[in-house]
Amino acid sequence: MEPAYQVLSWWMAFGGSHTLMSHPPIRARLVRRLGEQGFRAFYSIVALATFVPLVATFFTHRAGRGIWLPALALTPGVWWVTMLVNFCAILLIVLGFARPNPISTLRASPATEARGVLQITRHPGFMGFALLGLGHLFVLRAPVDLAFFGGLLAYSLLGAAHQDWRRLKTDPALRPFYEATSFWPFAGLWSGRTRFVASEIPLGVLAAAVLVFFLLFVLHHRLFA
Repeated sequence: MEPAYQVLSWWMAFGGSHTLMSHPPIRARLVRRLGEQGFRAFYSIVALATFVPLVATFFTHRAGRGIWLPALALTPGVWWVTMLVNFCAILLIVLGFARPNPISTLRASPATEARGVLQITRHPGFMGFALLGLGHLFVLRAPVDLAFFGGLLAYSLLGAAHQDWRRLKTDPALRPFYEATSFWPFAGLWSGRTRFVASEIPLGVLAAAVLVFFLLFVLHHRLFA
């Protein structure tokens, strides 16, 4: 099998198993059989069993090698867009992991307010990884690279959409929170549904995001050579 198809197959296995096991009726059945802790352990095992081969297959066969990003940033055309997209990606990922998302941690309630990064998107982690995939698609052309980063983009968007669907299905009272936030980054701010308050973004976390991007910017060609 061609490496690109192998990568796509592993993406379907990883994303499909995640979606299937988190589907409300199937999740409830597994929890009844395994218990909550047993379900989480089984979920994690399946995730590792599909994600590790996915990454290993990509790094074994990838055509693209580490790019010296300082030189890439000086290249005219689409390259500066790549820098901007990937910076936004790292920013959303770091901000998303710094503060647990009430949607993904099952702690959201009708009274939950969209604060901080949730004013930008209610899925900062998913959208950050989606942008990371998109940013790499601008500069990579080999089929195996397109399969990996295209899969990352598709899985992130579909995963966020499925999370919205299952949370609203199991708890319709959360609809006010969904109506006050946006799926796509900045869409809620653009439409006026949310209002960005800069003071709600911790400066320390923001500085950490900038530092992570700077280190990846300088060391990218060595880390992923």
